[in-house]
Amino acid sequence: MLPGDDTMWLRRWAASALLMSTLAAAAAEDWIAFSSMRSGNRDIWVAKADGTGLRNVTNNPAYDDKPCWSPDGKRIVFVSDRTGDDEVFVTSVDGGAARNLSNNPASDQDPAWSSDGQLIVFTSDRTGNGDVFVVPAEGGTPTNLTNHPEWDGPANWCPVAPWITFVSNRAGNQDLLVMAPDGTQLKALTTHEAYESDAVWSPDGRYIAFSSHREGNVDVIVMDMQTGRETNVSLDRGWDADPAFSPDGGWLAFASHRFGNNEILALALGSAQLANLSNHPADDRRPVWSPSGEHLAFLSNRDDPTYDVFVMRADGSDPVNVSNVPGEDRAHVWRPQ
Repeated sequence: MLPGDDTMWLRRWAASALLMSTLAAAAAEDWIAFSSMRSGNRDIWVAKADGTGLRNVTNNPAYDDKPCWSPDGKRIVFVSDRTGDDEVFVTSVDGGAARNLSNNPASDQDPAWSSDGQLIVFTSDRTGNGDVFVVPAEGGTPTNLTNHPEWDGPANWCPVAPWITFVSNRAGNQDLLVMAPDGTQLKALTTHEAYESDAVWSPDGRYIAFSSHREGNVDVIVMDMQTGRETNVSLDRGWDADPAFSPDGGWLAFASHRFGNNEILALALGSAQLANLSNHPADDRRPVWSPSGEHLAFLSNRDDPTYDVFVMRADGSDPVNVSNVPGEDRAHVWRPQ
């Protein structure tokens, strides 16, 4: 259950988020951003879901990774070591100079955009341990939200309200916590002795899905944010991780090793209907739904010893290798719609 909220704050946030999504819908095609080694170093690339339109966005001899689209689909925030250390940069999808937002000689990682487009959250070890920071998307001084001697991060935004979830070792194990964007109203969501990770919000903000080691293996757990109730939805002795909600909130995709290799499965929430979407002897993982819910992007080594970005229909049919080049591709994210 979430801590108390500010009703006016929530209304302003929702209005800004709606504006951003409306602007994105007017311009979006089914584009995917990902990081790739195809140029001889790791850059941020974009491509259409059918593999056409491939373009290098960052085109820099440094190491560029972990892209995240702005809510209006016009910019990408990413991590780069072009200054000699890992920093958070933002650039236009159409090209142009990248701007350093974190600007510190520490390691800054895992940037994610707020749904209203105003803030970017990231993790940094500039304090000597990992903390969660936010910085204005247009630039400014980063603010330390957690400021704790134990490791905090990475963090993730609620899509419909101003909440941030993150993982933390402050209790002696890795738990999930939630807080407001100013660091207040902090609350532990899990207090289990096991290791929790991969937290993602449902589109309506009602649920959080995450991976947990509490059953002696890795399972996918869904938490109701209103009641705090937790449900193990994978219920298998194999490795289950990488949860992703469909845009309508009706399905949960995740990667599973229950068949002896990693497959992409989809579970109809509220029922026992489970489908193996990838159904291939290769290693398939990291499912990500398209904004329309008609496709999923995922990583697979079926065509290459390293991973490529694939796109398939939501029923698992017509898989297409979007990146299709020797060298590892990863960190795939859909353009918002």
